[in-house]
Amino acid sequence: MPLPHQAPDISVFEEMTTEYTLAVSQSPSIYTPQTSSGTLVNLVRTEDYTVAESLRKEMVDTNIPIQPHAIYERAARAVLQTKGLKNRGEAFSAWFSSFKDIRQQLFRGSSYLNISLIIRFGLIMASKETAADRLSKTNHVEVTPKQWARIYSIVIRNQVLAGREEHALQLARVAATRERQVTDFTFSFLLEHSPDETFTARIHELRKKISRNPYNIPDIWDKRTCSQTDTLALASHLRYLRRAIISTNPPTSYSLSDFMHAYHATGRTRALLALRKKAFQHSHKAKSLWVMAEMLYHRSRNEPQLTLVVFAYHFHMIGVPRRTILKTMRLMSKRRARLSQRTSLPKHMLNRQYDISEKLWPTPYHTALVWEALVWLTPESDHERMYEYLLAVADSSASQKPISSPDSKFAPSLLQLPKRAVDAAHFSPFVKLHAKRGRPERAAGVLKDMVRLGLSPGVVQWSIVARGFAEHGDPAVAVSMIERLEEDAESQGRAGVSADHADRAPSNLDIGLYTNVLRGFILARNLEHAQDMERRIRQRFEYVDGKFRATDDALRLLRNLERQMKN
Repeated sequence: MPLPHQAPDISVFEEMTTEYTLAVSQSPSIYTPQTSSGTLVNLVRTEDYTVAESLRKEMVDTNIPIQPHAIYERAARAVLQTKGLKNRGEAFSAWFSSFKDIRQQLFRGSSYLNISLIIRFGLIMASKETAADRLSKTNHVEVTPKQWARIYSIVIRNQVLAGREEHALQLARVAATRERQVTDFTFSFLLEHSPDETFTARIHELRKKISRNPYNIPDIWDKRTCSQTDTLALASHLRYLRRAIISTNPPTSYSLSDFMHAYHATGRTRALLALRKKAFQHSHKAKSLWVMAEMLYHRSRNEPQLTLVVFAYHFHMIGVPRRTILKTMRLMSKRRARLSQRTSLPKHMLNRQYDISEKLWPTPYHTALVWEALVWLTPESDHERMYEYLLAVADSSASQKPISSPDSKFAPSLLQLPKRAVDAAHFSPFVKLHAKRGRPERAAGVLKDMVRLGLSPGVVQWSIVARGFAEHGDPAVAVSMIERLEEDAESQGRAGVSADHADRAPSNLDIGLYTNVLRGFILARNLEHAQDMERRIRQRFEYVDGKFRATDDALRLLRNLERQMKN
C-alpha cells in the first residue's frame, strides 16, 4: 500500500505543555557504592565524619572487613582537629590503621594532642613499618649508623625527660640487641638521672657495649655528686620548660621557681629572660603562671618587698590593700640605691621588666602571697587594720557587694571581686603571726572568723594554732585539739566520706601536724607532753626513724631535752 503524499495533520495531537516537559526532565546520575567499604570511602570524601564513624563501628561489630584506603587519612586528621571529642584515642587508632601511605606531617595544625595519641601513633607505625625503614624503601635513602645512633639517642633522652627512666633503659637494651650505637651524651644523661645503684650498673654495662666512646664519661656521674646548677641538667630542664610553658599541660609555678633559683646561681639571666618573653607572648594564663613563679622566687629568698613589686607591676590591685602596698613601695623606692648596694638583687627580676599591654586579673594564689608579704613588712600597729580589711574583702567576695561603706569618702571599686576570691591561705599569715608572738588565743580567733565566713581551716592552720598553744599557751588545749582532729578523722572514715582513699596511710601533712606540736612542747621544755606526742606519732603512723627528716630532727631535739632534764 503506497504511503500518503500529503503531510500528516498534527491537530489531532495535544499541545506540548509543561506537564510533558517536567515528566521528561533528566535527573543527574548519583553514584551508589556497591560495598560497605565504598560507602565508607564516600562518606569520608564528603566530610561526613560522624556518620562515617558510626558506619565504621557497625562494620567492626559485624566483622565486615574494611579495605585500606588513603582517604582515611582525612578522618584521622579530623579526629585530631575536632575539639571536645570523646574516645579520641580509639577513633584515631582505628582510622590511622586503615591507611598505608603517610604523605605529610600528620600532627601539624592539631588543636589537641597528648601523650596517649603519640603512643598509639608509634605502636601503629611499628606494626606497619618503622619510619626509617619506610624512608629507605620508598625513597631509596640509606640510613647510616650515625643517623641510627642519633634517632635512638633522641628517643631515649625524651623518655628520661618525661620521667620514664625504666622505659629509657628498655630502649637502650633494644638498641644493644639491634647492634645500634647510642651517643655518649645520652649515657651521661641516663647516669645523671639514675634513680638507684642498680640502674647505674645496668647503664654502665650497656655503655660498654654500644657507646660510641665508652670511656669519655667522667666518674663524677657514678656518685651523682653534680649540683642542681650543673649545666647539663639546666640545659635539659630548659628544653622541657621552653615547650611546656606554652602547652596545655604547663609546669607548676613551684618548678619554675626552682629553675629560677638554679639558673640564677650560675650568674646568667639570658634563658630566664627568653622564657619570660615566651610566656608573656603566648597567653594570659602563661603570663600569670610566670609571674606567680617570680613571686614564689622572691618569697623563698625572703624578699617580701620584691614580691609586692612584681605583683603591682603585673596585676590589678584587687583583693589587696592598695594604699598599703603603694605606701610600702614608695618607702622602698627611697631606699632603693642603698638597698641595692647592701644586698645582691636579681637584676633580671627588677630592671628589665617585660612591657605588657594590660594588667592581669589576680588569682587567689597571687593575692595570698601579697597578704603574707604585707604581714611581715608592716609594723605591728597596722596588723589589726589590715586584718579588718581582709575580713571586709572576704565578706565582699562572698556577698558580691562593694567593700566601701555608704558613708565612706572613697568610691567603691568598679572591679568587683569574684566569688571566693579569699581562701584559707590568706588567713595563714595572721594565724602564724599571733602564734609565733605568743598569742595563741588570737590565732584561734582567726580560725573562728574563717569558719564564720564559710572557709574550712586546713591542716596547716590547725598545726600552727596547736603549736602556739603547746609553746606559749595551755598545753592541754593543744592536746585536746589533736584529739578532736583525730576524732573527726575517724568519724569521717566511718561515715565513708572518702571510701576511695580508705586504704591509704595518713598523709605527710598529718604527721607534720604532730611534728609541729612536738617541737612546740620541746621549745617550752614540757618533757611529759613531748614524750606523749612521740608516743602518738609512733603508734598512729607506725613511725620508724629515718622516714621523714623533719620528724627525725624533732625526735633528736627530744632526746637532747631528756638528757638535759636528767642532768
